[in-house]
Amino acid sequence: MKRPARLAILGDIHGNLPALESVLADIDEQSPDAVFLLGDLINRCPWTHDVLDLLRQREWLSVQGNHDLILAQLNTPDGSDVFKNKSRFPNVHWTWQRLRPQDLSYLLHLPHDLLIEIEGAPPLRLFHGLPDNPFAGIVTNADEGTVASQVAVYDEPILICGHTHQPMDRTITVAHSTAHVSPSRKGQQRILNPGSVGMPYNGDPRAHYLLLDLVRENGRLDWQPRFQRLAYDFERVARTFHSSGLVESSGAIAKLNLRTIKDGQPWASDYQQWVRNQPHELRSNPEAAVELYLQTHGPSQWAFGG
Repeated sequence: MKRPARLAILGDIHGNLPALESVLADIDEQSPDAVFLLGDLINRCPWTHDVLDLLRQREWLSVQGNHDLILAQLNTPDGSDVFKNKSRFPNVHWTWQRLRPQDLSYLLHLPHDLLIEIEGAPPLRLFHGLPDNPFAGIVTNADEGTVASQVAVYDEPILICGHTHQPMDRTITVAHSTAHVSPSRKGQQRILNPGSVGMPYNGDPRAHYLLLDLVRENGRLDWQPRFQRLAYDFERVARTFHSSGLVESSGAIAKLNLRTIKDGQPWASDYQQWVRNQPHELRSNPEAAVELYLQTHGPSQWAFGG
C-alpha cells in the first residue's frame, strides 16, 4: 500500500444528507487517499437510509458514536432503560423504526476506536467522545490536567475525536512519552476535532470536516490539519423535516434540532443536559419542557456552562 499523502476525517453527521453531500463533493475535489468517520452517523435528521447507504457504499471505516450505540441497542436486553421513554426521546424511536436489520448490525459492530498507522508518519488514534465513554467528550476549554487524564490510556501523538460538535486543535503536555514523534514534541499530544458535518455547535452552521496532509518538516513526516467549512441548502433540510413526518412525530424536539442546524448553536444537547435534572413529569413532556427551557437558556446562559 502506498503511503497516503492526505486523509479526510468526518464526524457527527447525524443523518443530515444535504450537509454530507456538500462534504462529499468537496472530498471528491480534494481527493484524499482515505476517509475515516468519527461516529454519530444518524439520528436527529430524517435521512437515515440515505446516509448509511452512502457511507457504506464508499466503504469508509467508522468508530461507534453514542447515537449509533443507542440505536443499535434500543429495544434489546442491552439497551438503556432511559432511552425506552418514547415521550422523552421521540426522534430516537422515529429513527429506530426506519432502521433495517443490516443497519442495526452495522451500527452495533462499529469499533470503539481506530488506530491509523502510516509508515514513517506519526500514528493517529480515532475515537468518538472519550477513550472510555462515547457519551462524553473533550471540551475545548477544559484545563490541561483534565484533558491529559481523559486521554491517558492512549499514547499516540495525535488523537482525533468528535462528539462535542466543535472544531479543536489543541496540544497538551503528558506524563508519558509518545511513540514515533520528533524529539521537539516528546511528552506532547495533539488533539484534533473536525467539528460536526450535520449539526455544528460553534455558531457556524456550515458543514465541517477535517483534512490531514502528510508533510515533511525538519526531515520528519508530520500531519498538517486543514479545517473545511462548507455551505449547503438549509431550506431543503427544513422542508424534509416536515415532509418526512419527523416534525409531526417528534414535535418540539425535532424543531429544536432544526433550530440547532440553522444557527450552529448547541440547543439540542444543551436542552438534554438541562432536562435530565427536571422532574419526571416534565422530562416526559417535551412540548412543555422545551418551551420552559427556551425561556431561560440560550447563547448567553447555556445549561452546561459552555
